[in-house]
Amino acid sequence: MESTLSPGHPTNSPEKTAPAPARKAPALAFLRYQFMAMDVFIISFMLVVILWTLLSMVAPWARFYSHSDSYLWAEMPKAALLSRFVMILGAYVIAQRFGIYYQRRFASIGIKAPLWLSIANLVYVFIPILLIPIVFNLLGAFIAGVSGAPAIQGHPHFDPAVNYDRAATWWDLWMKQADISIAGVYPAQWFRQYQAPWLTGLMLLSYLSYYVSPLIAVGPQILKRDWLKVRLCAAVFAGALMTTYVGYICVPATGPRFEGGFKAWLPEQAGWFGAPWWQNMLNDAEVIRWDAFPSGHVAIATVALVVALKYHRKTGLGYLPFVTLLPLATVFLGYHYLMDVAFGLLFAAFAFFAIEPAAKWWESIWATE
Repeated sequence: MESTLSPGHPTNSPEKTAPAPARKAPALAFLRYQFMAMDVFIISFMLVVILWTLLSMVAPWARFYSHSDSYLWAEMPKAALLSRFVMILGAYVIAQRFGIYYQRRFASIGIKAPLWLSIANLVYVFIPILLIPIVFNLLGAFIAGVSGAPAIQGHPHFDPAVNYDRAATWWDLWMKQADISIAGVYPAQWFRQYQAPWLTGLMLLSYLSYYVSPLIAVGPQILKRDWLKVRLCAAVFAGALMTTYVGYICVPATGPRFEGGFKAWLPEQAGWFGAPWWQNMLNDAEVIRWDAFPSGHVAIATVALVVALKYHRKTGLGYLPFVTLLPLATVFLGYHYLMDVAFGLLFAAFAFFAIEPAAKWWESIWATE
């Protein structure tokens, strides 16, 4: 007779099975559900400058470079600087909480959100475009009063008879000498022999194309309401932008204009397309003077271009001619050294080798909801 314990004849006792192993929570799950990758890059940078400013109030020696009276003109009271950084961070976090709620509860599962929340989400998406320039302009006061800038007088090639810009630093003379060593000439000065109204105007158009880079990076996907790609594009862009700000703090330099002042670098013949007006307007609007290294124009415009080519190709192709000329334009117009341009391209490469993979990993947790 066949045994009742054979597979074809179940016993009267219920079958016992091993309990399923508990599912391990993804790394940093709580934070990854509360903050998107773009938030991590922006908030982390803001916290660093806030904490560093706080530290400098009790430990003035906590600087990269010794304090120099040469840059007193750029300083502001640390309490005022701190309060502005805190207000900017607070405004961003408030908008971010609405954005997270919209993205998680509605956009990620395809449910239509209330109109007010959709508007709040758009505020969240665009608020960095409003707040980050304010942070950028405050970096001048931060560098002068908190992190420090090395005085140009300490460089062996310093010449007291030369008319240096008041923001000129030790790094400016170092960059100039490095450019001459690499190229055999001083490129920013050498290009002046080729200036012509039409060429100056063309180069300035390329230079100005940087200012539409945020819209190039994320605009088309916002119009399509493809929030997954919006978040990724915005994260890569924001991460790249914050790394250039770190570069400004570590290597504060003014650019070729440090020698002779801004007016000395204007072309003798006015460029087309209103070039003199644009150049003077940008110079007047630029509060921070230590934004040469790396070239943020080259780094960020390149990042926006690659993001656009990857995720909305037609927009990228339209932007391509401007960005192609941009590295040359920054040197031709006397804004940057060759070293700035080279490192701007390296910073852009870093955005895709490190920042983009990190952003993809950070937000991959949303796919497990």
